Amino acid sequence: MNSKELKNIIREELKQALNEKYQDQYKLKGRLITNIKNRPQKEILSDIRSIIGVTVVSTTELEDYSEQNFDHFTTILNLKIDGYPFIKSGGFSRDKIKDIANMIRKIPDVVSFNYNPEDITPI
Repeated sequence: MNSKELKNIIREELKQALNEKYQDQYKLKGRLITNIKNRPQKEILSDIRSIIGVTVVSTTELEDYSEQNFDHFTTILNLKIDGYPFIKSGGFSRDKIKDIANMIRKIPDVVSFNYNPEDITPI
């Protein structure tokens, strides 16, 4: 093997290693309470989808309907978060997930969003 072939192999290995490092993807599940008196749930979920790094948003209804009322709607929010957009801003970490959760809480008509850090799972 000559030096040119060796350099190409090393270059390709480095590219692959760097791409794998920043391809972090996580699933996050949490409890979302929204004020549906002012806005429909689908608009609130659309705002959540617009957060950088959030690629998939879905909800699961609670089996216990006693927590529901006419003003607030409680559901389980399922998110898929992609770390790629954070490459240029210092990389992706679990702290970014905290930032995303705080952004969700600031969305109009989100009453609360809580999650258990143990419910964060890598994909």
